[in-house]
Amino acid sequence: MNGETFLDRIPCGILKLKTDENLTILYSNQAIQSLFQAPASLQDMVCESEYPELLTEIRSHLTDQAASFELEFKAKIQKGCIWYSLQLNYIPEEELLYCAISDITCMKKFQEHLRIREEQYRLASRHSGCLVSIYDIPSRTISPSPEFSRTFPFPHTLPLSPEFLIENGIVHKESVTDFLDFYDDMEKGIPEGKCITRLKTGSGDYHWFSSQYSLVCTEKQKPLRGIISYQDITDQYEKELAYQKWMEYMREQKRDCIGYYEYNLKFDLFEEIIGEMTQTMPEYVTNSFSSIMTYIAENHIFEEDREMFLKFFNKNQLLYHYYRGNRSLRLEHRRIRPDGSVYWGLGMVQIVSDPYTDTIKAFILIKDIDESKREALNLQELSKQDSLTGLLNRATAIHAIRNTLKNSQGHHILIMLDIDRFKQLNDNYGHQFGDKALHRAASRLKSALRRDDIFGRLGGDEFIILLKDVAYSMDLYARLENLCSLIGSALEPEAHISGSLGTAAYPEDGTAFEELYEKADIALYHAKKHGRSQYAVYEPGMSMANL
Repeated sequence: MNGETFLDRIPCGILKLKTDENLTILYSNQAIQSLFQAPASLQDMVCESEYPELLTEIRSHLTDQAASFELEFKAKIQKGCIWYSLQLNYIPEEELLYCAISDITCMKKFQEHLRIREEQYRLASRHSGCLVSIYDIPSRTISPSPEFSRTFPFPHTLPLSPEFLIENGIVHKESVTDFLDFYDDMEKGIPEGKCITRLKTGSGDYHWFSSQYSLVCTEKQKPLRGIISYQDITDQYEKELAYQKWMEYMREQKRDCIGYYEYNLKFDLFEEIIGEMTQTMPEYVTNSFSSIMTYIAENHIFEEDREMFLKFFNKNQLLYHYYRGNRSLRLEHRRIRPDGSVYWGLGMVQIVSDPYTDTIKAFILIKDIDESKREALNLQELSKQDSLTGLLNRATAIHAIRNTLKNSQGHHILIMLDIDRFKQLNDNYGHQFGDKALHRAASRLKSALRRDDIFGRLGGDEFIILLKDVAYSMDLYARLENLCSLIGSALEPEAHISGSLGTAAYPEDGTAFEELYEKADIALYHAKKHGRSQYAVYEPGMSMANL
């Protein structure tokens, strides 16, 4: 069998091309001749619209002295649109190209079908509010959709991997473990999975995303790709977290309360009643809010406080507060014991939107605060106030804080505060102006605190605050930001002053006053290190040594 007969029997087209201007065909096997009617040059085989680009690519490879390269082209034949793969070996010394041509029409159709499927999925995901990416498991790379790329800030020119997104801060540190487990499940071949993670968006903020994947496997059920959808659930998830934290807090508080009520404002219905009313409720009292609160006022509330009590515990008034953004309410009032004696009680109301049913609920807790209230009243009468600001003086403030922390079951925030560059303020404007700054700043800050919070002046430009019984769901950073803002505007438009704050939390950072004082002071110095009008929350590891 001679060489040409052998080449005619190979199940693909074989060409020998001269590297002249026309890419003249010097040899073609039987497959080429039967398909293309004995072409004289490569141009005779390629669609006219495709040839210029193909020729440019071939010339470019020849200029680069590429030994072998592969291209694709659409054929110039009567049977319709047929795609071919063109594999070329370049022999420079002979100025020849040796080529193998294979029909790839089926593969191109499959690719187009896949592209359309992916586009359909992308559009469907966009209309459903989801982002999409594809995780190629063998290469461990993520192929993002355009919407995905626009949402997350990463260098789009680099190959993406789960580790790359973590290293570049796209994944919040608290979500790293869940994020890696999510991809690990895909690699293990688990068909479907989901997780909730915090991811950084283009705005620089972290949002909560619910991610779900479905696996595409090979015929042998080996995991090939994971199709992942991401839905931004920030608003809903944060509502659920706040709701769950509040429920946990209320469960703790219910143990030693006078009364606990869960009230559905939407349907005017009590869903749970614990404590004082469970045994004494007469039959004529209905389950409506106004009926029960009226009965409590007439039988359990001191006469002088009844009007105030009913005004506070009024359905329309609670809804008014809710829609104005006042979700946490407190009312101190006097109550009557079964023996007729009067004692102080605290009504605490938290109004929340149930994230699962979208109804508005009021959680009402009634606590006996008689001992602490009477002590506070006595303390207020006996203690000396700071003569300049009208606040508690150093000794009184510290005594009040110690007394609050003693055997406390609550959650409190200790704040150390001072006026930035106060000595410079005194030197430039005089001590009288400095006194005015302290008085104004104290007055503004006091207006933002609750009556139960402890606020005192330690001396000079130093102040101390204890935020008592704060909910774990409270936005501490927003509260500190507001306090800084109040100091800044205390003397405007005469002058602009600023203050810095440091905080420590009870019981997380300590249970003794000295321990909390020291840590809040360390946090204060960390805040001042970063300039004026700053605040810092104590974190483990902070110390004066690393300032």
